[in-house]
Amino acid sequence: MDPTIERWNETYRDPAPFPEPNPHLAQFRSFLPSGGTALDLACGRGADALYLADCGFQVTAWDGSEVALTLLKEEANRRALSITTLCAPITVDAFKDHRFDLIYVHRFLDRALFPVILEALKPQGRLFYETFTTESLETTTAPQGPKNPSYRLEANELVRLCAPLHIRLFIDGLMPSRDAKTFIPTSKSLLIGEKRSR
Repeated sequence: MDPTIERWNETYRDPAPFPEPNPHLAQFRSFLPSGGTALDLACGRGADALYLADCGFQVTAWDGSEVALTLLKEEANRRALSITTLCAPITVDAFKDHRFDLIYVHRFLDRALFPVILEALKPQGRLFYETFTTESLETTTAPQGPKNPSYRLEANELVRLCAPLHIRLFIDGLMPSRDAKTFIPTSKSLLIGEKRSR
């Protein structure tokens, strides 16, 4: 087995309360499609997949960790939500023939995947992408996220990677507070983009 996947399996075996969904997903819900098919890529335990399913999306939750997906299926059953799980390595070739109205990615970065992620969006489909930046490594004494800068975005890199999309929202290094009255420094970039019809 891939040692990276086994490491994640071990992480998910540790007992912990089921996580809450990403608050930015709810905060920016109005930027997303009203429904349709959704992919939660590198979903982990799937708190965000559950949120999307509860919003009425037909959700596919994709991760390499069978332990995480087992926990997700148990929680989905407990909440009476229907989610399709896909346990497989996340590779360029694995995207073949998949199409979604929404692709959601949180705390995951593989630059080689961006062309196939964008291709997997249906016309008018939306991409919600949020992950860590290198800036937090330089400005924070105890940064969240990966220590390896290869797994972090450079400033404005997310816009460049998603250049074929119509950018609906891009935030880098700051996030609005829950009441939207102020901005809070953050170690992430967030982009929501739309695939225009050809």
